[in-house]
Amino acid sequence: MEFNSRLIINLSIAILMLSYAGYCWIRQGVHVRGKGWQTRENAPKSFWFSIILYIILGIGMLVVNLVVFRK
Repeated sequence: MEFNSRLIINLSIAILMLSYAGYCWIRQGVHVRGKGWQTRENAPKSFWFSIILYIILGIGMLVVNLVVFRK
């Protein structure tokens, strides 16, 4: 039972990360701590760093969960 609930929670977090990356991509902005919502033009480094980080972490969590819990 513990594995099922952990799997569901981890997959939910991964899906939320990927969804937020998609939201930021569609809106062409990102939330920057201390500055609020910044557009891609105003904060290009923060935008790309956040998008890439969310995508890598989200896909990484999906892959790890599917490999670890498959055994």
